[in-house]
Amino acid sequence: MRTIIIGDIHGCSGAFRALLDLLAADARTDRLILLGDLFDRGPDSRTVFEMVKNLSGQYGERFVLLRGNHEDYLLRQQLSARERLIWERVGRAATVKSFKEYGEKMESAIPWLTEHTRLFWKGEGFQCVHAGILVDPPEANDTWTLLHDHDMVPQNRYSGTLTVTGHIALEKPVWFAGDRETWAELPEDTEMPLPERGVICIDTGCGKGGRLTGMVTEDGQFTLKSVPEG
Repeated sequence: MRTIIIGDIHGCSGAFRALLDLLAADARTDRLILLGDLFDRGPDSRTVFEMVKNLSGQYGERFVLLRGNHEDYLLRQQLSARERLIWERVGRAATVKSFKEYGEKMESAIPWLTEHTRLFWKGEGFQCVHAGILVDPPEANDTWTLLHDHDMVPQNRYSGTLTVTGHIALEKPVWFAGDRETWAELPEDTEMPLPERGVICIDTGCGKGGRLTGMVTEDGQFTLKSVPEG
């Protein structure tokens, strides 16, 4: 079975649709994992939400949606003043506007997201979290690390079971060995063996003028492809 992993979408429905087409995603045979941060920044968060709900129905048990920090801001009932300010700075208004264009409030997404998002996913040979991981297994990490951590990737300090993440916008996908110094940019359209350990970050800045990246894994190999957010 192919596993398709897609990084932070951030309201860019056109890029999301184009990437699914480029990857020839097939709901009958593939597994689809979304790393979270569906909303904010981009113009079409409401459309992205509808697409994701439809994909969930098509893929069934082979659909995985991780909760990102942007979903966390929406789903938590109480935010500190600092958290509210951060959320405004990272694109909340774009989501409010997108849902309002459909005569809805973004809070209408809360019940579905509460039921269908999870904090991590574990498979054979690799696992996925939205933001950070410090120790194995993923459930041994606190929620803040899994959803909000900004240090683990740039500090290159996790060397456990191979983990695919988003959250930290990079120019290109990068593998980090976890020894604080070894890393490598990963090319597109090139089949490579999955590393055994470390982190592959596939957030390439969609919603910030960058690209939306997908990773396809099968039989211990992986390939990366991306599309521009526009």
